[in-house]
Parts: sequence; structure tokens; C-alpha cells
Amino acid sequence: MGLSDYLNTLTAQMRCKKARSLVAEEISAHILDQKEAFMAGGMDEDAALKESIRQMGDPVTVGMEMDRIHRPRPDWKFLIFIAVFSVIGLFLQYEMNQLSIDYTYVDYFPRHCVYTVVGLIVMAVLYFLDYTIVGKYALRFWGLLTVYFLWAGLFAPLRNGSHGYIQLTLYLYVPVFAGLLYRYRMQGWRGLCKCLLLFVFTALLGIRCTGLYNVTAFLSLTILIMITAAVHRGWFGVPIKRTIGLLWAAVCLAPILFICLGGLAAYQYDRLMAMISMFSGRGDTTFNYVAHAAQELLSAAKPLGNSGSSIAERLPYIFTDYIFTYVVSCYGYLAGAAVVLALLGGVARIFRLSSRLTNELGWMISFGCGCVFGIETLHYILTNFGILIFAQTYLPFFSYGLRASILTYSFSGLLLSIYRYKDVVGEVRKFPEFKTKVRVKVKLEVEKEEE
Repeated sequence: MGLSDYLNTLTAQMRCKKARSLVAEEISAHILDQKEAFMAGGMDEDAALKESIRQMGDPVTVGMEMDRIHRPRPDWKFLIFIAVFSVIGLFLQYEMNQLSIDYTYVDYFPRHCVYTVVGLIVMAVLYFLDYTIVGKYALRFWGLLTVYFLWAGLFAPLRNGSHGYIQLTLYLYVPVFAGLLYRYRMQGWRGLCKCLLLFVFTALLGIRCTGLYNVTAFLSLTILIMITAAVHRGWFGVPIKRTIGLLWAAVCLAPILFICLGGLAAYQYDRLMAMISMFSGRGDTTFNYVAHAAQELLSAAKPLGNSGSSIAERLPYIFTDYIFTYVVSCYGYLAGAAVVLALLGGVARIFRLSSRLTNELGWMISFGCGCVFGIETLHYILTNFGILIFAQTYLPFFSYGLRASILTYSFSGLLLSIYRYKDVVGEVRKFPEFKTKVRVKVKLEVEKEEE
């Protein structure tokens, strides 16, 4: 049986068509490595190939084993995590909706249910979709998102003088940039410069189209972390320490130079000064009344149970920006701590998943999604504690809004898809250890013959 017939028989036992090419490449590489070793030991080419195939084993048996290993499988733990937090999020939104009706006569809970259903549909589509198309069509996806933001910046209606309501959509650039980094890897400085230019253009576009800096700053931080990780893993083949040092030095100096040159509007400068004053312990209670109200509500909380504070009267938009404060005020700070720890535990699981992946694209996408969930969760908690000046915040699985739901469940669908295909999609392994041992043995035999 020749190599082609052997591989055809083996892969015919596998039900997942997508895994067949990966397995065929791996098995072929292993057989050819063995053939080279036998030829180095004195066998002719045909005999070496036949012996390599024979040692690999019966193609039907090996194929059935490969079918068992390389098949799509769901991440049930993460699915349960999503289901539990979706139910908790709906319950809390229902509870806060009752307070909203009492004080503002706005019944928004039915809309939130619709938004959650839309998000779950998006998650299901992405779950069954092959996530590797992100790498294949990364530049096209970047172009589509850029066209959308250009259109929104020019023609979308203003709310409170800006397009801040589209901010969260900027995070959709994260998986796209994972695909761009994967696309331009192994192109050296040229590939890295392409990624940096696209990143700078995206950041400037986010500021120009939304009129705000909040999400754009966190998006920029996420992409910079992803670029740093790609450089550290040797994707671009550039000096690692020097490149990372120059990158972060430029990142730290750019905003300082921007502020010194008067890049901030007057109200943005005032908010920055107010945040600095809060860190120094001399916060202006008039300017930072929302932050101080949140701090007072949290300080009045009990370990368990309702503190009795009238949170709906004191804080605006509790169903979007102060859900954590609501949980602590109504159910105790132990309940609030449990929610935060569970969310951060979910983020830690995402990073653990990414560390076990053999596919570099899947690793980068899951790493980027984990960064977004982690950064926004920490930002949300710090804002609720009054440590950061109020700006648009987002808590995964809890925040109200269509864009918040789509973002949460889009990333969840991508993560589930990556896990589903983790044993199906990967980089081909070359078995260098086997070849090295053989070459060392041959080299020793040649030296003995020369002696």
C-alpha cells in the first residue's frame, strides 16, 4: 500500500471532514520522517517507505482512533457558565426594571429580553461557524467595520452631542486584529508595521467617529497587548525585548504629548483632573457626585441582605453602569464579591483555554476576547467604587443594551467555536526530536568509519 492509499483509507474513517487534511498532513510528515531515518540507516527508498507505513499501523484502526481524537466537541463548562450568568443577568435586570418603573416610569425589561435572544442567536451562529474565516478574511472584515464607523460618524444621529452609543461596537475589531496579526506573521518588520499602521488608523477612527476616548482607549490597550504577545511569541521574527520596549515607550509618551499639546477638550481635561483629585483623596463632591454616591452606597452595605438605601434615587442608569453597586446594596457585599470572582474566574478559564490551543489564530482570538472581558470587568468595578470617573461602562452578561448583548454573545460564540474545533484545527507538528536523534546517530557512525 502506497502512502496516498494509506492516507485515503485512514482519513475515510474520520467523520469530521475539516480534520482530515490536518491529520493527513501530520501522519504524512511522521511517515516521511521515519522514511528518512530508515534511509539514513541504509535502506533503499521504497523499502524505507513501506516499513514506515507498516510501523504506523493498520489504517482503519489508526483512522478510527484519529476520529475519536480529532472531532468537534463542546465546552460544556463554559456553556453552563454562559447559561447561569445569562439567567442571573436577566433576573437582575428585571429587579432593576421594577425600580425604574417606580421612579422613572420606563419599562425596559421586555426590550432587554429581546436583546438577549438576539445575542444568543448570534452566539449560536458563530458557534457552528468555522472561526478560521477570521484569519482568512481579516482584511475584509477590517474594511467592513471601518466603512460602518465612517458611515456612523458622518450620518448616524447624535445623542448628547456624540456617537458614544456605538462605542462598544469598536470591540469587534479585537478578533479582526487577531486575524490581521495572524495574516501578517512571519513578514518581519514589514508585517509588524502593517499591523501598527492599521492599529493607529483604527484608534484615530474610533475617537473621530464616537467623539469619546473611553472604549477607544481600552480597545487600544487590548490590541497593544495582543501585538506584544505576538512579538513575544516570535510571530514577526524581530528582536523581542527591544521591539516591545520601543512599542510601550511610544505608547506611554503619545498620550502625554497629546494632552500637553491641548488635544483634550475643556470638559475632558476637567474630568481628567477630577479623577486625579480622587486618587489624591481631595475629590470634589460637587463635580463627582455620582462617584461619591456610589461610594456611600457601597460603604453602607451589609455582608448579606438589603442595606435599605434608596439606590434608584441616587444613581442614574443602574441597569447599565451601576449593576455591581445595586447587587452590593440589595444583596450584600458577599454577593457582589461572588459575582466579580465568578466573572474573573471565567476570564481566567478563557486564558487557560487559549494556552492549551495548538492553533495560533485560535489562541490569539481567545486571548484578545479574554483581555476585553477582563479589562472591562475591572474598569466596571473600579468605576462602581468611585476610583475612576464615570464613563460608559460595560459588564459582560449583565449590562443592558443591544450592543452590549451582541458583544458579549459574539465573543462567547467565538470562544465556544475555538474550543469546539481545538482538536480539529491546528498547526502541523514536524517531530524534530526524532530526526535529531537519527542525525546524531548517523554522524557518530560516520566518525567511527573515518577513524
